[in-house]
Formats: sequence, structure tokens, C-alpha cells
Amino acid sequence: MMISKYSRQELKQFITQENTILQECVSLLSRKAPLAEWSNDVRIAFLLAIQAGEGKEGYKAFTIARHLRIDREFSDADIPPRPTSFQCRCSERIRADLSHLVKLGAGSYLHQ
Repeated sequence: MMISKYSRQELKQFITQENTILQECVSLLSRKAPLAEWSNDVRIAFLLAIQAGEGKEGYKAFTIARHLRIDREFSDADIPPRPTSFQCRCSERIRADLSHLVKLGAGSYLHQ
């Protein structure tokens, strides 16, 4: 049996935080808000989510970018060299769920 270093309450809080960032990202994309108007944590988590990676996560990043109809190259400038664990967790959540929550092409306005 694996013992978590986090309490049940802490894990619930992490999930709530990730849900909040994901929902903010969905809302901002739906409203076509310019990336510059996004809160720092949401913007960084989103940009991390669409970055090329390796294996499954890289494929998910590619799939999200394709679904949103965006080019992943524009995002490098806004990503800090050392994202926080919170931003990384939220990016994984965005990568896992965003394409199911927004319309095809929802991010195409970001390059205009």
C-alpha cells in the first residue's frame, strides 16, 4: 500500500484549485479574452499545457493545440523557467480535460 505525503484534506484542496483554474481557462476561451488579460496562474498553466512534451503528455499537448486551432510556438515567452508545482498540476488538468469543455477552434482568436 502506498502512503501519500498529503492528507485527504490537502488532496481535496488540490483538486478544487485545479478545477478552479480549469474552469477559468474554459471561461476565458469562451469569452475570447486576450491572453494578456488572463490571470498569471491561468495563463502559465494554459501555456504549459500546450507545450510539446514527450510521450502521452506531448500527444495531449499536440491534441489540445490542434483542437483549439492554435500554434504552440507563441507561448514560450510567457513561461517562467521554473513553474510552480501548482502551475504544473493545473497544466496537467488542462491538458487532460480542456478539449472536452470548449468548442473546436475556441483558441483560434489568440493569434489575431
